[in-house]
Amino acid sequence: MKETEYSEAAVEVLDILNYTNQEDVKKIPESFIKFLVEIANKSYKAKFSYNGSISGLNLRKQTKEILGFIYITWWCSEKERSRYRNIIYANSRKIENYEIGDIFKNRKEIKANTVVENEERKETSIIKYKEENMWKRFFNNIVNFFKNRTEGGK
Repeated sequence: MKETEYSEAAVEVLDILNYTNQEDVKKIPESFIKFLVEIANKSYKAKFSYNGSISGLNLRKQTKEILGFIYITWWCSEKERSRYRNIIYANSRKIENYEIGDIFKNRKEIKANTVVENEERKETSIIKYKEENMWKRFFNNIVNFFKNRTEGGK
């Protein structure tokens, strides 16, 4: 699945580079261009209209990733590169520090703040179910049988 997405993204990136200023394209190493050509899906065709800006194109997430890599690695200034690396580092730190318990935190807060109208609250508790073994059930049935006979006979 990921291979297909990146192979189609490579086609889109190569198509975009065909319409990019050739001075900028020359800054990208030939080995990287060859890599994109190698992984590109041969049957996929990018369908972009280059009349507007690149933000108007409906790009795949993977295409944006590759273009971002190209921009940060070969096209931007050292000052921009430093700024982007700091942003990437900060975002990766957020992911590393993200706790699994926080996934449902917002959901609990929303539920706590929601006003529930016309709904009764019912207390529920977990009842532990323990299955009796066959001999114990048999014995209990016999005891109950004689107990019921003696109570009914009085």
